[in-house]
Parts: sequence; structure tokens; C-alpha cells
Amino acid sequence: MALGSKVGAFIDLLLRGPGPTEPAFAPLGANEPEDALYGVEPLRILISPLAGDTTGLAARHIQDRLSGRMGVSIAIADRPLTVPGADYSQALFVSMAVDLGRRWLKRDGADLLIWGESLTVPGRRASSSHVSWRLRFLARATPLHPQGASFSALERLEVPALFDDATGDLVFGAALAATNVETADGIRARATLFRPVLKAASHFAEGDFDGTVAECATAQACYAAMQLLDGARTGDVKTLQRAVTIYQGALILGNDAFPEHERAMIGTHIADALSAIGDLTNRAGLGDKTVEYYRTALSMVRKEVFADDYAALKVRLGLALHSLAQQSGETIHLKDAADAFSAATAIWTITESPDRWADVQNSLGGLLITMGRLTQQDSLFDKAVSIFLKIADSRSRTKAPLVWATALANIGAALKEKGVAARNVDCLREAAHAFEQAAQVFTELNLENNVKVVETQRAHVLQMLAAHGAA
Repeated sequence: MALGSKVGAFIDLLLRGPGPTEPAFAPLGANEPEDALYGVEPLRILISPLAGDTTGLAARHIQDRLSGRMGVSIAIADRPLTVPGADYSQALFVSMAVDLGRRWLKRDGADLLIWGESLTVPGRRASSSHVSWRLRFLARATPLHPQGASFSALERLEVPALFDDATGDLVFGAALAATNVETADGIRARATLFRPVLKAASHFAEGDFDGTVAECATAQACYAAMQLLDGARTGDVKTLQRAVTIYQGALILGNDAFPEHERAMIGTHIADALSAIGDLTNRAGLGDKTVEYYRTALSMVRKEVFADDYAALKVRLGLALHSLAQQSGETIHLKDAADAFSAATAIWTITESPDRWADVQNSLGGLLITMGRLTQQDSLFDKAVSIFLKIADSRSRTKAPLVWATALANIGAALKEKGVAARNVDCLREAAHAFEQAAQVFTELNLENNVKVVETQRAHVLQMLAAHGAA
């Protein structure tokens, strides 16, 4: 589970509180030190031999091009993930491979699986052809936010066989963009690896590129994914805008080359970038466009085939509708958001996917707080607290400390809102205690940014209590 999904839910909630004194949150990894790779586990990449590679050289060549980088461990699987001859442009075959690949990742304790196929494609001249490698990148879990990953298992990168070092940088960039990182230290470590690769890969979208349509279009989409990841990580609006432009160009260039589920993922990434731009600039109209992109993507992703991706899209749609309601004050968006979250929890249940269930429940609780603000119904704050308490009870401090602390922080946010709305001193005292408990766990987990957020919130509550003479 990506840190951005679990922790992002409560951070977004806390930062939308009233008053100009709320702290600004620095995006994770915005200023990573050069020693960020020390003290963290290396990124573990598993490479599957490519289906249809009669030479047996592909996996070793990919390993050679990705090796020699600090903070990365690379291994080659003993057999191909897929069989030659199957049409992996079809959604069902991709889904079957993803299911098997996730079992491989769990078995081997790897963070990312690179798999794919070797195929002969027509060249530019009628009589010519060349071998192309169709690569896919599979992380252990489907991310909910771009800070987790911005290159989907449903997408591909096509490269010439026995590609050069420059293309190797692009492949490594795709690997980094697809890896769903779980800790703040891991995000910073990935960013340290990412910076030189992003610069080296710039010519794939900003210069001349010689190759097939699929190679050119997927290279542009991959480079856009890197721009999106960097923009989401640093909070740089121009980088996010560049990602949108490059994605749109990739769609135009490769419209006929991309199957429907890949076009859906590119549309999703455009929505991700627009959402981030909207959060950073408060620009009018972006919320509606973001929602439209997510709805279109959902209409193109088959629930029965790509259940995890469908659920993740429902969550992102719900979050976008929540933001739209906050901007417009229209509660109808909150009802639509609640429906989207409900659809996600029908797939990610408390028994089968407890952490994902907790993510979505946190988002639902935040939605109730916003509805309480807009409708001035104090009972909605109580309902939000009930949801967060259920999360804390089901995912204990010992079993899932990050989930538990996130729930406590959200309880503090809900109680703070009720205390302000109802002028209830007892609620404010309980809010301060919840923030204090959350801060203790975030400190134990070395999540410094999270500690700052909840401690600032607690200090704000204590100031209100002092003003009421109840500190």
C-alpha cells in the first residue's frame, strides 16, 4: 500500500481546516538529500524472460541495462511469466498475467516485476521488419495516488530489441514510475534514483525519435508518467502541466496503437495531473475536467477483468468529487462521491483487503466531515468519528500502526470540527488527545511530515481551549 494513499487521506483532511494558520505541507521527497539511499532496503526488481524470445538474451540484456545503480537489486526469474502466441493486447490475457505476477512478487519478496514479450513488427519499408520488446511493469499493489506510482500494470513500453543505454534509462524510469513505494524513506530513495534518469530520458518526448508508432507513443506515455511522478512529488505546477501535454500528444500519436484499457489509464493519469494542479492552484474548472476524465476511464475499464484498477478509479473519482464539492459547496457531489467509495469497498472488503478497505473508509469519513461543514449538521461529525473508530478497532496499533494512527488523526479532525461548530469544549479536549496519540505513532514510524501536521493541529486546538479558559 502506498504511503500516499493511507496518509494522504488524513493530510488532505487536516489541511482543509478553517483559518489561515493551517500549515503548508511539503510534498514528500521535494528536497531529498543525496544520502537518501542509505538505511533503506534496495528496490527489488524481478525480470521475467520475455515470451517468444528464442535467443534467451532479453532478460539478461534488460538486467545489464538496469544494473550498476545504487539502491537497486535485480534478479531474473527462472521462466517466462507468459507463453508466446497469446494476444496480450487483449484485456483478459493481461489480467491473467497480472494475477500470476502478483503471486510471483509475493513469493520472491520483490517490489516490481518486469515482464512482456518479444515480437516481430513491420518496419518503415514494406520489405523490412525488426524485433521489438513489449515490456510491462507490475508492482505489488494497484496505487490510489500518483505519489504511489504513475505507470500502470495495464500499460506497456515498447522498445527495440537489444536497446541502447539511453533507452535503458527510459526503461529504468518506467520501473521507478511503476513501483508502489510504501514508506516516506522509500519515496525519498526512489526520488534520488529518479532525478538523473528523468533528465536523461527527456529527449524521448522533447527531441526526434526513430521507431515504430507503438515505440514512439509508448515512450512518450512513459516519459509523461515520469513527469507526473516528479510533479506530484515536488508540487511543481509546470511539470504537471508538461505531463498533461505529453500524455495528450501520446494519445494522438498512438490512438490506434493503444487498446482501450491503455487509453483509459492514460486518461486516468491526465486526471491525476489535473487534480494535483487544481490542489496547488485552486484554478476554476479543473475539478469538472478531472471528474470527467475519471468517469470516462471507468467506462473503459472492465470491472470483471481489472477489479483492482476499477476500484482504484472509483476511489480517485470519489476524491475528485469530494474536492469539487468543497470548491462549489454543492452537496450532490458528496452523494456521488459516497456512491463511488461504496463501489470500491464492494471490491476491497474488510476481510479480503483490510488496508485498502481502511483507505476508502478514511476517505468516506472525510466526506462526512465536509458534509457536516456544508450542511451544519453536527451529527455527521459523530458518524465520521464512528467510521474512524471502526478502522482503529479493526486495524489495531500493533497490527497496522500507520492505519491506526491515520484513523486517530482523522478522529481528531472530526472532533475538532464538532467542537468548533457546537462550541463543545469536551470535543476539543478529545480532539487534542487523539492528535497526541497519532503523533506518538507517527514519531515511532519516523514520519516527520505527518508529525508536524498533527502537532500543528493539536496546538491549534489547545489555543482554542485556552481562549475558552479550558486548557
